[in-house]
Amino acid sequence: MLIEHKLSNLAKLGGGMLHGEDLNFKEISTDTRTIKQGDVFLALKGRNFDGEDYCKDAIKKGAICIISEKNLKQISTFIKVSSTFSFLKKLAETQRKLFRKPVIAITGSNGKTSTKEILYKILDTYFSKKIFKSPGNWNNELGVYFSLLGLSQYHRIAIFEIGTNAPGEIKELSAFLKPDIGIITNIGNSHLEGLLSIEGVMREKTDLFESVDKNGICLIRTKEEFLPSIKEKSKNKKLIILDESEELSFDQNIEMALKITSSLSNKINEDFNPSESTIESIKKSFSVPGRQEIMVGKNNVTIMNDTYNANPESFIDAFKKIKSLKFKNKICVMGKMGELGEKSNSFQDQVISLSSEIFDLVFALDIETNLSYKNLKLINASEIENLLLDHLNEDSIVLFKASRSVRMERIVKLFI
Repeated sequence: MLIEHKLSNLAKLGGGMLHGEDLNFKEISTDTRTIKQGDVFLALKGRNFDGEDYCKDAIKKGAICIISEKNLKQISTFIKVSSTFSFLKKLAETQRKLFRKPVIAITGSNGKTSTKEILYKILDTYFSKKIFKSPGNWNNELGVYFSLLGLSQYHRIAIFEIGTNAPGEIKELSAFLKPDIGIITNIGNSHLEGLLSIEGVMREKTDLFESVDKNGICLIRTKEEFLPSIKEKSKNKKLIILDESEELSFDQNIEMALKITSSLSNKINEDFNPSESTIESIKKSFSVPGRQEIMVGKNNVTIMNDTYNANPESFIDAFKKIKSLKFKNKICVMGKMGELGEKSNSFQDQVISLSSEIFDLVFALDIETNLSYKNLKLINASEIENLLLDHLNEDSIVLFKASRSVRMERIVKLFI
């Protein structure tokens, strides 16, 4: 963290009251499973959890202080606050103010995490262990605040991922981050329950550009029809536009990451020009859990684990990847796509129709459709283990894909 690691300073910045000894602390944690000796435990409340229930466990595992909304008489050192969430937000805001080096914010309907990870790998070859990236898919409000706590004086560049499923979320998060470079990987049919249409997705995603620094850079891959609105959002800032492409999503993510590194060269007076061998090395070793992740399963079958999330465009991207691979048998295990609103059934049928053209066998789990194809099996999720086992061999590849709510990753584990 960039702030002074003193409990009194922590209390002051977060608007709380310190009770007990003014100690030096190491990190701030909300998870007693990973808390370390010398850490501070933030008893955060959520929809399905209450950190107050774990205060005693945190102390047992080495926490030297608890941040709580209650008076903890049984604990010697604690910081009393009116709201643990507001406390976290204030600390995150301070961290952002103290970090005066380039900040990159990435959003988009697909490819946010992959682009972030590729960009990190490229930049890390120049500044080893001095590039910050937000962990995993920490792209909502809480995730961004926690990510900001990870910034330190050693970081040269910070990369954040931001997401949305309702109007106004990108505007709020990007205004908080105040990025120097804003990236929109693409605009597709995602989160339509909240954003209603692809035009709504475009309006929401491009809100990012309004918060980019006036001397900053806006980069987007988009359809030509959206350009007038995009130019209005980016105003007089430098705008880089990439055309929509039929290339594999990974290659598109590489292209975007390279555009970002090129843009960074002017901002920090460094020449970023990764060699072909560096790019090839990244291509060979690159893997993000649940995003077109190649694995070896039972009977040496090849599995593409693309279970993190799904929308029509990400299904098409996965199908393109499968088509590019040489296997005798290609099998798709698909689940529902969530948050697509009133067009959900139409989009689902489009994906099923396309899958029937590409795969030798398609299992649609818990999906209702009137479509009928010789290679389409409409089944309950509980049936897949027995039905798929006979098709697993080294000459086959199986794609597993569905929206996060389906929890398809549990089914993948049956075949590993």
